[in-house]
Amino acid sequence: MSSMKSWAGALLGVLVAVATVQGASAETTLEKIRRTGVMSSANSFEYAPFGYVEDGKTTGLDVDLANEIGRRMGVKVTFEKIDFKGIIAALISGRVDTLVTALTWAPDRAERILFSVPYFDGGVGAAYRDGEPKIAVLDDVKGKNVGVQLGSAGDHYFREQIGPDKVKSLKSYDTILLALKDLENGRSDVVVSALPAVRYAMRTMPTIRVTDAWDSRPVGINTRKTDQDLMDEINRHVVAMKQEGVLDQLIEKWFGKKPGA
Repeated sequence: MSSMKSWAGALLGVLVAVATVQGASAETTLEKIRRTGVMSSANSFEYAPFGYVEDGKTTGLDVDLANEIGRRMGVKVTFEKIDFKGIIAALISGRVDTLVTALTWAPDRAERILFSVPYFDGGVGAAYRDGEPKIAVLDDVKGKNVGVQLGSAGDHYFREQIGPDKVKSLKSYDTILLALKDLENGRSDVVVSALPAVRYAMRTMPTIRVTDAWDSRPVGINTRKTDQDLMDEINRHVVAMKQEGVLDQLIEKWFGKKPGA
């Protein structure tokens, strides 16, 4: 019996040692990125000018930003196109390493994933048609047919500040472009949204007008909660890009002016 106990004890010791070695050698996401030379990211590519598809190629501010961060890290950035409504789940599940997809900070999102220092703040407001009663303040939305992009900053803001019971109707869209097209065609009265994409879309939608920003909406890069070391690395490069004026140059490229200019 004593020999059996000794054998069992020895086996347990070996198993504990193996588990300890395996745990100690577990690779972090940042270590994997450095080993492979590749950092994967996701973007909906339905949110110009941050991320969209043109002539079959993905482009936009988010693409330029990610590529510059990758260059500074000495790695290649690859993108996967994922519907906005499933993009956070794709990060949490490990499908991608990061999100560079113009995701605005929100308390419920910050409980699930990490946000970098902001690289943009376009605010949230509303779009409406020229010739219709002007939308100026949030209360002007009450009693209207409202459109929002599902799960977006505008969607969150509308539900927190107004709610579906105070409007005539509420319709959710998979993309902001679809919401704005329905607005343009008279199928809704107002679209509540983060404003940068609305202002960009207005270039080809001359009948649409936009309010001033009603609230701040900082935009950041995202990693999993367990990847603080990767987030620290990303933050280091975003801060450096701000200090060097590189981030302003990218924003001017896509928006024609720096934030607040």
